[in-house]
Amino acid sequence: MSDDPLVSVVIPTYYRNDRLREAIESVVSQTQPTETIVVDDSGEGHAMPVVDEYDLTYVELDHNIGSNPARSVGAERATGEYVQFLDDDDRLHPEKLADQIALLERTGASVAYCGMTYEDGTTILPDSTARGDVLARALEFSLSPCVTSTMLVARDALSRTLPLPDRPGGDDLGLMIDLAREHEFEFVDEALVDRAVIEDSRGKSPGLIHGRREIIQEYDDLYDDFPASVRANAQANTDKLEARMELRDRRWSLSTVRSFALACYHAPSLRTAIPLLASLFGQVGMDAMQRGYSLVR
Repeated sequence: MSDDPLVSVVIPTYYRNDRLREAIESVVSQTQPTETIVVDDSGEGHAMPVVDEYDLTYVELDHNIGSNPARSVGAERATGEYVQFLDDDDRLHPEKLADQIALLERTGASVAYCGMTYEDGTTILPDSTARGDVLARALEFSLSPCVTSTMLVARDALSRTLPLPDRPGGDDLGLMIDLAREHEFEFVDEALVDRAVIEDSRGKSPGLIHGRREIIQEYDDLYDDFPASVRANAQANTDKLEARMELRDRRWSLSTVRSFALACYHAPSLRTAIPLLASLFGQVGMDAMQRGYSLVR
């Protein structure tokens, strides 16, 4: 194992000690050599009682700076050939890093991602076509389940994106776009990450929608280099996500219907028309649509 590449695992953390311990343990269980760098973004050393239990690098920030700036601080400390960003509420399967390194070394790609399983049991696997040049997919926001915790990135490739801008609600998307502009992606077709479902997460808040709209504005010139459908799909995917979030705590919502209608306007197709029709019947209609999709698959 001494000849195997070292992976630097960077874990930004913010007041989640109960989750942090599980995240660190999932790194300890890896079959690949690792160094762990925990960046405590609480501004008051809140994670110290947990990290003191492990042999790792602990970076205590003197004030809260946000997820991406905290990731950048950790990445700048990394000495490994590869970098794994791990959210403090997610967990890696023991073979995750080894499998992805083998894939990258076999294909010559710079980024590998994988599938993930949410705590409610929902598993999302990569689309079989989402490999190689994935820039258009990244711009469309259709590269799921490629997120920070599922990605493994060659450090040389990552270094050209640092420091990572603070993009609340768009951290993953901006990083994927920046990497995809210069590098090829590959994936392991297995769920190798257990993904948390946290109600107070930025990814569950209205800020996620705002972050996506800001990404579309930030990369306006890049979208211009692609067919208009790429920007339209990004807008439609954002509208559909907003619709699902609006219905999350209700049985029926006019704003949900309106958001699905906007998605259909931006990118008219069966993929946007069917959810619009289902939303007219509220959560009952959306549940029936999901059951129908499951039967088709």
